[in-house]
Amino acid sequence: MNNVASRIFPKEEGFIPYLYLANIGIPLYFLLQETPERLYFGLGLMIILVAAYRQVFWSPQIMLYLILVEVSIILVFGFAYNPMYIFMIFIVVYQVIKLPIHWMYVVCGLFTLFSLFLVYKTVLVEDYYVLINLAPPLFGGGILPFIMKGSMKYKEMSENLKRTAEELEIKNHEKTILEESKKRMLADISHDLKTPITTIQGYSKALYEGLIEDEEQTKKYLKYIYDKSIRVTELIEELFMFSKLDSPDFPITKEEKDLCEFVRGIIVENYDLYEEKQMELDIDIPPSKILFSFDEKLMYRAISNILQNAIKYNPERTDVYIRLSKGTNKISMEIGDNGVGISPELAQTLFDPFVRGDKSRMNDGGSGLGLAITKKIIEMHEGTIRLDTSPARGKTNFIIELPVNEKV
Repeated sequence: MNNVASRIFPKEEGFIPYLYLANIGIPLYFLLQETPERLYFGLGLMIILVAAYRQVFWSPQIMLYLILVEVSIILVFGFAYNPMYIFMIFIVVYQVIKLPIHWMYVVCGLFTLFSLFLVYKTVLVEDYYVLINLAPPLFGGGILPFIMKGSMKYKEMSENLKRTAEELEIKNHEKTILEESKKRMLADISHDLKTPITTIQGYSKALYEGLIEDEEQTKKYLKYIYDKSIRVTELIEELFMFSKLDSPDFPITKEEKDLCEFVRGIIVENYDLYEEKQMELDIDIPPSKILFSFDEKLMYRAISNILQNAIKYNPERTDVYIRLSKGTNKISMEIGDNGVGISPELAQTLFDPFVRGDKSRMNDGGSGLGLAITKKIIEMHEGTIRLDTSPARGKTNFIIELPVNEKV
């Protein structure tokens, strides 16, 4: 039994030196919280540290080099993991004091230099809590657990404050973008309302002052006034709808219905308009039902906006493709055409308010809110909409994706 004990503990020193290894306990606890790769590397270093510590008592002739190995490993821990690992320096204190006095000064001096370098690299970058971690050696290891606990709490608070600051910065950025969007929207509204109102004022003034005597010309002016008043009314209605959809209190009544039959109905209602421009419809809608919970009025408006845009902004004899399908996790609806197309640059902002496909559409009678309203309606149904400007077929392709009802 004595032989076994003498192989484990130094015969001259007994088990007392191994009490110093208790200083590995708390750093080992934090090491176990690391990722597997960092954990295995750290455990390997600790095994080397313990082996070198033990060998000091059996190989006094190379004691200095073994102590330097131990000190180096502790510094690696402090630099690569966390400054708190420097507390393991208490492990080698018992051995350092056995060195000749000049070597003890050298070892302690080197440790001090490396520690100051570590403080410089860590503190001056961001983690000021390292100062608290380095304080315990001044007071002794007795308060080590309390200091470490407080230091980790401080670090957690610091990270929370940093995360909160980042979130506030993001919200401020979003607020700035929203304010700029509102200013741009007001400018666009003013521009879009000013043109028809100016026309109405001019023609009505001419009629009121009796400047137009020809009956045909009078009817023509009255028709201009009527058309422009309709234009103003439509713009106001679109703007009102766009504003209402932004409200969290906007009522939305969803009812589970067959989306295939619903889309067929919209196509039938617009079929005459397609025939007038001799457009070819390529419809791919499955005969089976695709059930989906949606607000019929809102969804009708969203899909109609895209179908009517295909009619309004494309030349005669354009081919229009309409496809509806259901996958495992989503319902896909595609509305495309081989018409004039839309540039990739404009596609980035096409769903923003008052954005139109090209300059030729600025005076087409549209409000520039149709696709913005469509996007809001699709998002209210937890879906997404995007525009593919380089589809496999045609030139433009609007892709709507809706979630599959869980109970279906």
